[in-house]
Amino acid sequence: MTLQDLQNQALKLPTKEKWQLVQTLLNAIQKDTTSPETTPEKTYPLRGLPITISDDFDEPMPELWEALGE
Repeated sequence: MTLQDLQNQALKLPTKEKWQLVQTLLNAIQKDTTSPETTPEKTYPLRGLPITISDDFDEPMPELWEALGE
């Protein structure tokens, strides 16, 4: 059954049953969005690793400029 079929069927229900359906769906959505299984944990794999900068980090690289000029 497609979503459109479900919507058409729901629209044929009496008003009281429509409200029951709405409440059921809202409860299900709330449960889905607040359960720990659906809330991904934030992971930061680089956190805590030391930052190291090479001693020659800011030295000129003439070979790079030569390569770019070719």
